[in-house]
Amino acid sequence: MKNTTTSAYLLGIDAGGTKTRALAYRAGDGSPIPESEALAGPGNLADAPDAAVRAILDAAARCGEAAHALTGGACLHLTLGAAGFSAMKPDSPAMTALDAGLAPISQSSTRENDALLALHANFGTDEAGMIVISGTGSAVFYQEHGMRVLRAGGWGNLLGDGGSAYSVGRAAVRMLLALLDEGRISDAEAFFALWRDAIPAGTSFFETCAAGPLIAFVMRRPKRDLAALAPGIVKLAEDGGVPDAAGHLSRKILSDDTAALASDAERLFRAIGRTENAPSDEPVPVVLTGGFFGHNPLVCRLFREHLEAHAGPLVFRDAADPTRAVIRHYREALARREAE
Repeated sequence: MKNTTTSAYLLGIDAGGTKTRALAYRAGDGSPIPESEALAGPGNLADAPDAAVRAILDAAARCGEAAHALTGGACLHLTLGAAGFSAMKPDSPAMTALDAGLAPISQSSTRENDALLALHANFGTDEAGMIVISGTGSAVFYQEHGMRVLRAGGWGNLLGDGGSAYSVGRAAVRMLLALLDEGRISDAEAFFALWRDAIPAGTSFFETCAAGPLIAFVMRRPKRDLAALAPGIVKLAEDGGVPDAAGHLSRKILSDDTAALASDAERLFRAIGRTENAPSDEPVPVVLTGGFFGHNPLVCRLFREHLEAHAGPLVFRDAADPTRAVIRHYREALARREAE
């Protein structure tokens, strides 16, 4: 990577539905500066634009200040990957405020949605590969050698998001509602109690095991609140000490949901001509990323089993830190300037 100064740094920001995270990297060798890491609140621009902008600017400012104090240099490039970015109008008040707040930190910047941030962090400019994201929501992206990007899923919680934390929570609520509809009150209440005890302390839960409170929670609370309950389903699926019925129901929820996300990935394989009937000798690099994947190995395993059963040869890579996309973007900006 070309340097303009040995003390300069790059700043990457990953703004998602649960939190915003900023991290700086040394421009000379691309090494991270861990002490610069800054965390802030949710950064989904589509959900709550004003609050998201405040969180992004807060994390960016604190990260930049720490990086400058540590290196003595300036920021040569800033990359922001934010959930909901694609839905925002450039001249909206929130985007205007965002532009004004980021400009003093770095005049050179890249703005994109958080999914592309993950893709660009994991694959180089002319490298082919697939990322599968499972966090609050889900989506699948494939970058071809020519840099064309194909997408499947990522339709939002009303139309899709299979295999995500939100979708798993929604499936568990549907299961409870079905039990209540069938008059199996004791079964519903037993699962409800086990689920409540399996979630982390302090996590908001439903008031009672009744249709009204269950539906109200899903319809009125932020998506992240339902997504926060999904780890409880994973715990029940993994816990050999829970009743067989609860463990079976939890494993079925996870299996069905990860199969839905694998189906999204399979559509991309069909789009590029990679199917069971048209295999290729060249394995496709696949990266599983996002908080729900990252914190739940069982979810990763179930997804891999579904995908490997229907796709050609694959090679799974460990996920890179999404903020590392700033290194690729800085290199691309340098190449463009040198070509001018």
